[in-house]
Amino acid sequence: MRLDKFILLLTAILLISSCSKIDDRDFADERFYTSSHASAVSAAGGSTGLVALDASILSYLMAGESSTDEFGLKAVDIAFDVRSNDLDMDGSTWFGGYHRYDNVLPNSNDTEHLWEFFYKVINQANGIINTIPDDSPEEILIYKYKSYTYRAIAYFYLIRIFQQTKASDAVEAIPIDFGDFVGEQNSTVGEVKKLILDDLTLAYNGLQGYSRSSKEEVDATVVAAFLARYHLTYENWSEAESFASEAMSFGSLSNSVNHGFDEISLSEAIWGAVITAQTTTFYRSFFSHMSQISDGYSGWNHFKSINSNLYDLIPSTDERKKWFADQDYDPGVVIVPGSWGHYNFTPKYTMLKFWDGPTYGNFIGDYIYLRNAEFYLTRAEALARLGRDEEAQQVLYDLNITRDPSYVKSTSSGQALIDEIIIYRRIELFGEGVASFDMARLDVGLNRQDGRKNSVQPGADIIVPAGSDKMIFPIPTLELDAQQK
Repeated sequence: MRLDKFILLLTAILLISSCSKIDDRDFADERFYTSSHASAVSAAGGSTGLVALDASILSYLMAGESSTDEFGLKAVDIAFDVRSNDLDMDGSTWFGGYHRYDNVLPNSNDTEHLWEFFYKVINQANGIINTIPDDSPEEILIYKYKSYTYRAIAYFYLIRIFQQTKASDAVEAIPIDFGDFVGEQNSTVGEVKKLILDDLTLAYNGLQGYSRSSKEEVDATVVAAFLARYHLTYENWSEAESFASEAMSFGSLSNSVNHGFDEISLSEAIWGAVITAQTTTFYRSFFSHMSQISDGYSGWNHFKSINSNLYDLIPSTDERKKWFADQDYDPGVVIVPGSWGHYNFTPKYTMLKFWDGPTYGNFIGDYIYLRNAEFYLTRAEALARLGRDEEAQQVLYDLNITRDPSYVKSTSSGQALIDEIIIYRRIELFGEGVASFDMARLDVGLNRQDGRKNSVQPGADIIVPAGSDKMIFPIPTLELDAQQK
């Protein structure tokens, strides 16, 4: 098929296909698929149209939908971290339902959004995958491999959000949509897991040798990172260790960790999105909801804080302890060096890890989706579970010595070493969307009646056992209705 013809076909597929099973709007009505955009893509020919469509998927992953708490992948990070044992809110506001667990309903806005968001990514990826012939030139196939990555990422989130991570492969899970856009019946956990692994493997092999132009693009290293996450989740320790080794080797660790995590140029950042004055979503953004010292939702009508019990486990010599307020602060005090005085008071345990400089309240901090530090911890855990304790101790040391000059290499072994690594995962990856998913794979329940001293919003001081129906979201009513038609 001529390239200009299948680019035109691809555009047509995207424009006539529904965005998700429970959302029958056309892509032409979406923010990044205007009529003028479609015409430009169709006329471009070659790989130009695919570049535009790939960028549109990345834009959607960054910006998401129009609601204040639906701004793409980083909104999902917040949603699932406030469901964890580690990150608390002291007031009822955006993301409050996730914190209270009272949005776990088949007809809640949050349930429908999570479903729609990831199936929309899948539908967009399917449009590219199904249109590019396997015998296309390499510069064209690159976009097929990238789309395999997006589809796998979306299904990896969906299977963990809408089904128990510990469920057996034979258990019914979620529908698999290969691009025919009809109400499919649910597939099993094993079938979804196989699709994820197949897609990631195709992407990993296909992107070998591909050199991306920026960290905003996916490449083989990004795929290796998600393969490490996948294998850690499903306890394939050798594979988790191998792919984590590759992902952690990207860039370098930094001795400075009090910079706000707002630039994908940081040496630890593997993949993310650049936010500019033109692309910012302002108050509907990660830093509005996670920076306690900016002019956003957090720090204004509520505070987000660390579980004080976890805070107490951070050594006083560890730079990561500075990610949290060590006392109550009056208005106007500059708590974070290089930032600014907060107009509001700041209670002890308030999170200070994320802030976007250099100017106050513009919300132009970049989004970091993946950091190499995560994969030091993934590799250390995998090594420990393989019984390779000395290697695990060394990998943990290599990370922690950059955060704490007084850190002494662990002498623990077996389960004690694994427990130590898990504690450092909770500290290092605080606020980065990992905590709830770690709880699920480790079979840990929620307990906010554990004597923590930080404030917790009314209705959120709850206990939810591991494996409870409350630990996952139900398939939305509108999807169930679509399957019955």
